[in-house]
This record gives sequence, C-alpha cells and structure tokens, in this order.
Amino acid sequence: MQIKALFIILGCIFLFAGCTRDDICTPDTSKTPLLIIRFYNANAPDLFKPAPRFTVFQEGDEFTFFAPETTDSIAIPLPTNSDFADYFFVTNATDSIPNIDLISFTYIRKNEFINRACAFRTNYNNFNGTLDNNFPMGWIENIQIVTDSINARNQNAAHINIYH
Repeated sequence: MQIKALFIILGCIFLFAGCTRDDICTPDTSKTPLLIIRFYNANAPDLFKPAPRFTVFQEGDEFTFFAPETTDSIAIPLPTNSDFADYFFVTNATDSIPNIDLISFTYIRKNEFINRACAFRTNYNNFNGTLDNNFPMGWIENIQIVTDSINARNQNAAHINIYH
C-alpha cells in the first residue's frame, strides 16, 4: 500500500514538474479583442443614447449575437479569417417592422503570438467602417471611428461611436 502511495506521489510530482508557465493559458490573458461600440445621441453628441431593443448580426448569418436588449454599448467579435465584415445593426428588433442599418468594416489582420498554451491572438489595424445609407428604415445618422487599431492594449475603450 505504501509503495502504491509512493508511486502516486512521485507521479504527481513528475506531472506537475513537467508543466511550465507557458503550458497554462490563464483566463486573464487577453485574447483576440472585441470591437467595442458606443451609442450616442445625434442631437447631443456628448450624451449616450441607448439603442432600444437592439441586436446585431453578421451578413449571411441567421443568428444574432445576443437577444434584443436596450443598451448604450456593445462588444462584438470581428472575423479572424477575413479582412472585412458586414454587420446589420437592428433597433426595435421585436417590432413587426424593425429599423435596420448595415455597416461594413474593413481592416488588416495581424496575428500576435501570446505563448504556447494560448497560441495567437488577432489584432486589427487600419480599421475603417462605412455606413450603408440605402436602407429606408435606417436609424443610424452617423458613425465615427475612434481608433484605427483594435488590439489587446485598447480593448476596454470604444473603437467606434454610432450616433442615432
């Protein structure tokens, strides 16, 4: 019995001794950053204005990122396998006739190695957005790109402002 316990203890020691710091990707390690969007009042540009019953989905995708909710900011993922993305921004999503706008984003992806356990994260440079004004029930009046770089160092601040 003592020999069995000794082998278990030695096995655990060798198992944990074989792990290095790079073998563990901690939850606080920043991954690929999300696109952070803030909503503002178009008539008073310094004031936040929640978007009512808001949701967003990517063109060609039948699923939304989240259920409709009233919010003054969102964080959504950008594709890591493409240098562009088209998103439909929808207010009054639960109404029979929702308000829809399309914003097209372009960027240059740059993969950054984190460590062996976490692998790579994608940063986005030369970020730009274009509002498509061809929607008759549109609700967005203007967009402002706050920064043209989305990376792990600026993932807590807004990257784009939407005025409505």
